[in-house]
Amino acid sequence: MRRIALFGLAYLLVAAFTVPAAADELSDFESARRAYDRQSYAKAARELESLVGGVVPRARNPVVRLEARKYLGATYLFLGDEVAAREQFRLLLEEDDEYDIDPVAFPEAVVQTFQQVKSQVETERAREKALEATRQAQERTDEVEQLIMQQQRIAALEELAGSETVERVNSRWIAALPFGVGQFQNQNRRLGIMFAVMESAFLAASIATFVGHNSLRNENPNPDEVGRAERVERALRIGNWVSVGGLVSFYVAGVIEAEVRFKPVIRSTRKRDLPDDLPMTDDERTEIRFELGLTGGKLKLDF
Repeated sequence: MRRIALFGLAYLLVAAFTVPAAADELSDFESARRAYDRQSYAKAARELESLVGGVVPRARNPVVRLEARKYLGATYLFLGDEVAAREQFRLLLEEDDEYDIDPVAFPEAVVQTFQQVKSQVETERAREKALEATRQAQERTDEVEQLIMQQQRIAALEELAGSETVERVNSRWIAALPFGVGQFQNQNRRLGIMFAVMESAFLAASIATFVGHNSLRNENPNPDEVGRAERVERALRIGNWVSVGGLVSFYVAGVIEAEVRFKPVIRSTRKRDLPDDLPMTDDERTEIRFELGLTGGKLKLDF
């Protein structure tokens, strides 16, 4: 009961001070307007300034405040202060951008000045809206660019993590081996195959001619076959020399080529599998937020 009594007392006190305040505003405005109608512009200006002058207007009632600014602007024009008049009209339009002056109730000069200020205010507001729209569009563009850059960075990281570079150190001793080993070490597969085939062929021919030539030692040809045996022996001996010479030539050529084009280190890239359950960072998570305030709500999607 005591709390209810206190609330009731507070309400009565607020009502007691509020009603007279509104009545004072209206009576002061009526007094200022009568002074305006009597063309007592200096008095009208003082009384109207007491209502809407200063940073915080005394007039709390929005209707009284708008009407006071209108009459104060007109009064300033009659007093020759056009700058102050335009300022009052601007403040009026900032509070109510659809407000208009009755051309019948006010002189043409007042109406024209008010319309000029209203046109300026509308132009400024249109420019501000355009700038705000441009700013919002730029923000959206920046967000899209950041998202694209983030996706590119993630793709680059995935590519970097999904591959590894393997280095193989070559040896000059291996480059000196026959049968194209040096070429294969330098990753020159065609030359390696060519040297391997040619050296193998000359090696096989030299072995075959050597074995054939040695087999003639155990033969005792008849006198009439001595000539043929000598020709066979000479052919096998020459063939062996040629095959050994070809083998040595290709071996030396292969070693020289492998040493001249020797690659100390060979780097290669190979792929490696990434786990499918990699945790996402805070920047990579997609978040949907719904914000609700006094002026409305909005849905926002964050990446």
